[in-house]
Amino acid sequence: MRKTATGLTLMATVLAASAASAEGTWQYSSGFDYSRGDYGGDPVETKISAIPFTASYKTTNWTFKGSTSWLEIEGDGTVIGGGDGGIVLGNEERGKSNGRGNGNSGGSDTETTEEQRVSSTESGMGDVWLSATYAVPPLPTELGYLDLTGKVKLPTADEDDGLGTGEIDYTLQADYFKPLGKFTPYATLAYKIKGDPSGVDLKNVFYSSVGSGYRVSEEANVGLSLDYQQAATTYGDDSLELFGYWTQKLSAQWSATFYAYLGLADGSPDQGLGLQLSYRP
Repeated sequence: MRKTATGLTLMATVLAASAASAEGTWQYSSGFDYSRGDYGGDPVETKISAIPFTASYKTTNWTFKGSTSWLEIEGDGTVIGGGDGGIVLGNEERGKSNGRGNGNSGGSDTETTEEQRVSSTESGMGDVWLSATYAVPPLPTELGYLDLTGKVKLPTADEDDGLGTGEIDYTLQADYFKPLGKFTPYATLAYKIKGDPSGVDLKNVFYSSVGSGYRVSEEANVGLSLDYQQAATTYGDDSLELFGYWTQKLSAQWSATFYAYLGLADGSPDQGLGLQLSYRP
């Protein structure tokens, strides 16, 4: 259940390595992601497991992608599914929410006690995300590359189980990267427009990421990024994460990516890791 950072980091490396790929290319990927954290000292730790499924089709200037995931969330309802990152609810939002949270039912801002926070586990399919990315025609080599992306979230996850908000979300995103020898520095800026579930007012948020990939060999790439996202609720906290990955080409069709991330702010999981397998016919 990684935030957009995972896809962006991998995409930046792949694009840098295969900018001249043939038109009409399909790619399929799946894997596993696990994270855990107390999100700022919450007595009940939240653990999230996800198995993502993604299919994409790339033409000369366009890439179309569809993705979803199977989710399992163990916690007290403080964190609900968001598709591109969980939404961390504050005490008041948890009290107002009609999801699976066990906070104050009257919307009071009274501090929720440890006894009231009962952990439960819910699982099921997550939301469906559809996106279209346009690669701006090559700029002069010294200026690098620019991709523009639009995304929409279809609320297919069960909101009563805390696997999603039950609302449509939109994302507008720009990715810039520039190969410099074996390094590929990149930066991402995104604006996420979030639908409001019943009883909760979610804010639209900015997301940003800066980092670089490094080509170890023709078959391997590594990278590191710093990812920031504003909190979606008044009582929540911003997220800040350090994210690193290793991508290994296994054959002409298969590649594997191992990644790990470390939370640096209360709005982030304390730590997480994952594996992604990709197949290109």
